[in-house]
Amino acid sequence: MSEGLVIGIDIGATKTRLGVGDVSGRIHIKHVYRTTDVAHNIIDFIVDDIKKNFSNFLDKVVGVGIASIGPLDLKRGMILSPPNAPLKNVKIVAELRERLGKEVFLVNDAVAAVWAEKVYGMGRDFRNLVYITLSTGIGAGVIVDDHLLLGKDGNAHEVGHIVVDYTGMMGCGCGGRGHWEAYCSGMNIPAFVEKLLEKKYGGQLEGSLLRQEYRRNYLTAETLFRYAKQGDALAIKIVEEEIGRLNAAGIASVVNCYDPEVVLLGGAIALNNEELVLGPIAKYIDMYVTNRRPKVTITDLGEDACLKGALAIVAKPPPSLREYFRYP
Repeated sequence: MSEGLVIGIDIGATKTRLGVGDVSGRIHIKHVYRTTDVAHNIIDFIVDDIKKNFSNFLDKVVGVGIASIGPLDLKRGMILSPPNAPLKNVKIVAELRERLGKEVFLVNDAVAAVWAEKVYGMGRDFRNLVYITLSTGIGAGVIVDDHLLLGKDGNAHEVGHIVVDYTGMMGCGCGGRGHWEAYCSGMNIPAFVEKLLEKKYGGQLEGSLLRQEYRRNYLTAETLFRYAKQGDALAIKIVEEEIGRLNAAGIASVVNCYDPEVVLLGGAIALNNEELVLGPIAKYIDMYVTNRRPKVTITDLGEDACLKGALAIVAKPPPSLREYFRYP
């Protein structure tokens, strides 16, 4: 597809982004909302927002791309019941196709991001690549031999639910235990740190910036990384030796399964804490990886990787996705 505009929708655990862009991946207009504010009636919200803010572009729009938090049911065009967002069985493809009169494609948000990397970003020169988001949750998109992996329902990439701790110390929002996301995602880092302070590092709290936040029950992933950047010894130890090492183990498992040439990291945790994320991965990954170690780096698409992916799946739909939606 060489011309026309695309409406891109990125539904994440924390933020929902709606934008209009062109097939080259350039975003012309973007609006950002808190997902919890719009999730209760998300289809009506999306339709109303598009008609209100993008009406001048609709005649030129060739399709709508949706990059959504999972799990999904691609065959039915549905968002099922994400553990990190208040959505349940949303038949988003059929509803938007009928109400907007446009082609509509749906993929997992991290899958959209890896396709954006392949079409617009650092993945253009690679046939095997993985995009991993370290954000409110943890997820991935995978391309093997230039083929975008989707799976029977569109959930072939839920790497956040790789088991990194067989003892199952931490529970995941999905109901499982020991999952990577239960330890290293923005939503679950506070509980993991609290557990570490109770069981392992309590004697090191005195003099740490974490002490007051812990006692006031105000610990967040953001404050942990901020204190690590400020040189707090305990925060650095937890970020590097606990979270960083688990990230290395999780990424090594992804490398062992998919054998990528490059692993691109996105999401708020990775984008806002590049050195603190990449450093421990580089330090520990060789302990866990079997396949030849690929390049692991931060995406250059920034916070719009998933939104650009929503544009890309319409501008250049992967063959594996067309089979689900039966578009020519």
